[in-house]
Amino acid sequence: MLARPDPLPLFVIPLDENGFVDWLIDAKPGDTLVYYRGHLSHDRMPSTKVLDDPRRRKLAEVATRVLAAEAQGLVMPVQHRVGPNEWLYLAIRTHGALRTTHNHKPSPTSARSLAHV
Repeated sequence: MLARPDPLPLFVIPLDENGFVDWLIDAKPGDTLVYYRGHLSHDRMPSTKVLDDPRRRKLAEVATRVLAAEAQGLVMPVQHRVGPNEWLYLAIRTHGALRTTHNHKPSPTSARSLAHV
């Protein structure tokens, strides 16, 4: 399933960081989400003035979250070129399980050993 508005205009950010996480929770392996259309590395730079500040921050938050999900084995980020200087940025859900993170406090022993480093 390809989750995106249709048609998708250039320089669109179809969801925010929370929307991506909501999709991630419900997505099945192989589900695909378009999270940006444009030139991500260029468009998220403040000096290019392609996006206004709120949209640029929104794009940076979504892109950062996609990369964090990739590092956890939850998605595979993919780029699909659709024209000159224009790509679709996709997140494809993998078979990786959502993991809960625990607030682990170091034991007194490990804290002491780190104090000597």
